[in-house]
Amino acid sequence: MAPSTVLSGDGYDIAPTSPSVIQGLSIRHHVPVIIDMDEGNFRQWRLFFKSTLGKFGLLHYVRFTTPSADRNGEWRRIYSCIVNWILSTVSTPSTSSAPSAAIVTMPSPCGTPSKIYSRTMRCSASSTWRQLRSLQQGDMTMNDYCTKLKRIVDQLRDIGHPISEPSQVLNLLRGLNPRYRYVKPVITSKYPPHTFQSARSFLILEELSAQHNAISDANQALHADSSNNSSNSASSGNKDGSSSSNAS
Repeated sequence: MAPSTVLSGDGYDIAPTSPSVIQGLSIRHHVPVIIDMDEGNFRQWRLFFKSTLGKFGLLHYVRFTTPSADRNGEWRRIYSCIVNWILSTVSTPSTSSAPSAAIVTMPSPCGTPSKIYSRTMRCSASSTWRQLRSLQQGDMTMNDYCTKLKRIVDQLRDIGHPISEPSQVLNLLRGLNPRYRYVKPVITSKYPPHTFQSARSFLILEELSAQHNAISDANQALHADSSNNSSNSASSGNKDGSSSSNAS
């Protein structure tokens, strides 16, 4: 499909901006989000990138395959700009691991943003899986632990490796602090099974309950110590009084 071709409907009926204008654009002004595997922000980036392509009439470059006969000089300049935009909005570690040669020699930019992102993230998929399997709660709060695990799960989903709800729950339980081992059979025996969110809510309530019990135990211990000290003081006073009377 040549750049001059204008499609009707579905947001593709905007005439493409000329290459001279596109080449002078600063993509960071239009796409302020940098794809970062650790942040799991692909969805947010995709919204900005798609709206930018729409503003300049370039959506058809990433939605349809352009016939070889229509890939003239103007098409190649615009295509190169789009690839440059993508590479400029990917974090350095992700860019360095991307198969750049494969990206540049792609026969068509059909689906380019998602494909380039997927290619980039897939290079690090194994390390993301290792993060998921090795994640431990440690000293993290239950909310922080669950949030970190969910972020890793979302990253895997965005690169084409979705994790089922039961697997998310099992991974959640596997990394729990040992002091919560007693809740594992409670969660796994529930029917219908817990979802990740319901298991998360259950564990946060357990954490709050444990904190409340710890405070209550500490207060009771303090009260007991105070009572013992008062009793010891009274006993000492009585003994001193008796000794004085006997001396008289």
